[in-house]
Amino acid sequence: MKYIQLSLGLLVVVLCFVFAIVLMGTDLFEMETWRRSILTAVFIGYGLFRGWRVYKAFKSNSTL
Repeated sequence: MKYIQLSLGLLVVVLCFVFAIVLMGTDLFEMETWRRSILTAVFIGYGLFRGWRVYKAFKSNSTL
């Protein structure tokens, strides 16, 4: 069960970074520049936070 949670957490991290890259690189969604910048920063920050939590969970799971 823990491996399922770890893999889903890793998937969320990857999707956050991919969506942040899509927001920065394309005009797929029409929005103001300041909103695009804030949303990109939020996705990158959340991706880093979730990545840190997945790393900690993986590290504690591998020592068992």
